[in-house]
Amino acid sequence: MDTSSLLNYLKNKKFQLIIETSTNPCKFTYKGSKYSLCIKNIGFAYRTNLDEYRVQIGEKMRIKLKEYHVNGYWALIFGYHKESGTFTAWDNKLLFSSRAKNRSLYTRASICSRANETGLEHYRYTDNLIKDETVAITLVGENIYKYIDCIKNLNIHQYKSFIAFSRNL
Repeated sequence: MDTSSLLNYLKNKKFQLIIETSTNPCKFTYKGSKYSLCIKNIGFAYRTNLDEYRVQIGEKMRIKLKEYHVNGYWALIFGYHKESGTFTAWDNKLLFSSRAKNRSLYTRASICSRANETGLEHYRYTDNLIKDETVAITLVGENIYKYIDCIKNLNIHQYKSFIAFSRNL
């Protein structure tokens, strides 16, 4: 999955790329705000639960996203689930508040498949490294702009905020 596939969903929404390359992460502006985007393919987590899927963010990617974030680019972390054609977003604090070199961010294959039908689904879990509850948000490409429109002002990766967000979709 390359970043251009995800960014195509924003092209008609006052969208302008700052750097348009095939590199990952990329940087862009959207409605006057600056973002960095990391996108990875979602794959099987190789654990006992056959429905458990994940993306893995390596140390170099984490360092680059932190660098961009410090320089004013809000970090977006997305996974692409090829089988369902959906995208999952995770809270960037999962990358920044952990000292682990590589991070696994989780979802469920069943959630991704359901999101393809409903447009939006979530997976609520407690992250083992930060010992805090988080919500992975899975959505179809057409809803990505709605996520980006609110992520800097409302932490929709907290369950109560997610519920409010999902009611407005």
